[in-house]
Amino acid sequence: MKLTEYIKSLSEDELKAYSDRCKSTPAYISSHIYYARKEPRKALREALSKESQGKVSSKDVLEHFGIGYTSAA
Repeated sequence: MKLTEYIKSLSEDELKAYSDRCKSTPAYISSHIYYARKEPRKALREALSKESQGKVSSKDVLEHFGIGYTSAA
């Protein structure tokens, strides 16, 4: 699932819980993250994937921000 689809699918309460788990805020997730206005620090990029409970992959997060993805071979 794409990151924007995941964020859009969340209710207000779910977005609050997700942003808390990511150590961010609903406003930051809804604006800067959703619209890829700012590339977040590595810890937040990793949390966006991990805290989606398997719905958004690390690759999807990186692609959302236009960052190249390389898998560890």
